[in-house]
Amino acid sequence: MKLWKTKFGMSDSRRPLIENNNNNNNDDQQDGTCCDNVWAQNNSNRNQEQHLQSEEHINGQQLAELLGVAPDADCKHLILSSVSQRFPEPPVDVDQNLSRHLSNVQETVHKELVKLGPLLKPMGLMGCLIESYHRQTFEHLDDLLDKISSSKNCFALMMWLRDTYLSQEPCDQSDLHEMDPMKTVDMLLFTECAAKAKDKLLEHVQKEVRGFLEKILQHERSAEAYDELYLDTIQCIDAMHKTAQKISPKLSDYVQEVCFQELGMFLKSYTTMQMEILEEKAKMDKPETKLFFKTLNNCNKLEQYVQTKAKDILLKETKDHSLFEETMATLRNMEDFTLDLLMKVVANTAKSHLKRYFKSDNKEFFLLIDQVKSLFSELSCCQDIGLQKRVIDEAYKLITHFYLKYLIQSKQSKLRKCWSQNVGQTVAEDAEILHDTFSVLAPGVRQCNLMLLKVKELLCESIDATKLTVGSMQTDCCTWSEDLELLPKLLQWKGLSGREVLKVLEVLEDLPGYQPRPRSAFWFCCLTG
Repeated sequence: MKLWKTKFGMSDSRRPLIENNNNNNNDDQQDGTCCDNVWAQNNSNRNQEQHLQSEEHINGQQLAELLGVAPDADCKHLILSSVSQRFPEPPVDVDQNLSRHLSNVQETVHKELVKLGPLLKPMGLMGCLIESYHRQTFEHLDDLLDKISSSKNCFALMMWLRDTYLSQEPCDQSDLHEMDPMKTVDMLLFTECAAKAKDKLLEHVQKEVRGFLEKILQHERSAEAYDELYLDTIQCIDAMHKTAQKISPKLSDYVQEVCFQELGMFLKSYTTMQMEILEEKAKMDKPETKLFFKTLNNCNKLEQYVQTKAKDILLKETKDHSLFEETMATLRNMEDFTLDLLMKVVANTAKSHLKRYFKSDNKEFFLLIDQVKSLFSELSCCQDIGLQKRVIDEAYKLITHFYLKYLIQSKQSKLRKCWSQNVGQTVAEDAEILHDTFSVLAPGVRQCNLMLLKVKELLCESIDATKLTVGSMQTDCCTWSEDLELLPKLLQWKGLSGREVLKVLEVLEDLPGYQPRPRSAFWFCCLTG
């Protein structure tokens, strides 16, 4: 039922007599019955006009009795009193009964307009009646907004205001066409009501989103690893945004901005808390890495969400990049922190096993491989394939670096005794095992073992051949700069003197991308044992 869609108006009996009898003029014969009908119709018209004239001159006392209110000399005051008296009172529990109450308001106003419209229009008071109900409705909505305590009901009231109040069909009677109720809406009152509704909505959205995100944090504190943190966070924010979008794109922008402000605060609390938890995990003798991967995944998913949503929805309205940049910075810092801490765990594990491996009489390289597999057994918690490769790439480079570092710290004579006479072959086999292991963990991972594979060649080559091998290390191995810094020591470990090492390394100066290190450190590294 439309609030203003009424069917009241003048009787068709007021039409001119000739219009009512035009069909009779064409009859060949007219009898007494026809004349009786014309006389009755004419008499009815005169009675109706007399009745309307008496209504137009109705006094205040009679109008008060008609409206059922206390007498007043001012007819407009009487109408205001009638409207106020008949308008429904708000329910005791507005939140529980809002929908039913708004329907009651709609039905009451419709009923009163249907009843009073035909009586007040001839007196010129129809406009006053409509204006009074407009004003009373806005005052009532204002009161309801103060009593509503949830975004859900704020959304419901705003949708009622738009779908029921503002979408009324004009009265279709010709004599009431100019009195279309929607033409007399006070737009200032409407604007003030809409503005208050928006402000109240944003207050509730802020409070509810903050409360929901706080529950997520509490769950994260109590749970060993929270799988759904990013998902619940995104759903919380999107739910508000999508509901607001149904009402107004502009309103949706305001809601989205409030949600992103709360998201920024939430992420600061989350990252502070998570850093403390991860640091404690990393200190354990055998740290579990599942939480590291889930933290990386949460950061990655939230970063993708913020990146796609913030620019399209928030920034198009505010043109303020600070909130977006701060949120992205928080997530990226947390992702970098988590990855760095995870790599410390990997480094400690690698160093612990490699120390024993290079000093032991037994070949125990498989123990390191087993530990690596254990550390990354929960890697699938990182759902993004690119992130998985990034993690494995860092771990792969780190372990090969420490392998090379502990290799050149070990004497070849001892390694030949512990391993075999062909040390280079053993190093190559270990390098292949490392690559196979990391390729299974992240298919397509970049090969980071090339420098270790070159060790076999270095041990069997002349000075000139060694120059070529060293040159290929610079161009083909794609290793860390930390690995290349170990190159002079590796050449000395091969058995070259300091001066021979310098001659070999001169070949690097002619290669593209060569970046010389400070000469004092370079010479010291090569000429000292």
